[in-house]
Amino acid sequence: MTSVLFVCQSNAVCSPIAEALLKHLAADRFETMSAGLQPTVIDTHTLAALTQLGVNTEGLNSKGLDSIEERYFDIVISLCEQAEEAARAIPANQFMAWHFEDTLCCSQPQAAKVVHEIFERIKLLVLLQDRKAKPLW
Repeated sequence: MTSVLFVCQSNAVCSPIAEALLKHLAADRFETMSAGLQPTVIDTHTLAALTQLGVNTEGLNSKGLDSIEERYFDIVISLCEQAEEAARAIPANQFMAWHFEDTLCCSQPQAAKVVHEIFERIKLLVLLQDRKAKPLW
């Protein structure tokens, strides 16, 4: 199982979205976590946008980097510029930077847009990892 950590500044918008979407798409193949440099409560518009897509948000909560101490990940993904340096320092086989604006969503349409943008990247991640595990030819 591939372990993935998503890191952003607040662990209130982008990283919980990514965590929930990857669990939704491929929980059987990925162990997924998220954390933030300065965690705050997960944005309510974010939770509503995920729920509207049928993504389970039960148990999704904001966590700090201290929650992943002593862990090694296959992939660490930074979701904002503010978190990139800290994310690069986390032991992992692979690092990726997907920079989004990590700010609280002020409306449901804005949250839905962020969810959609991250969902597109998550689908590509799953496809690429599946192809590594089982090449086409």
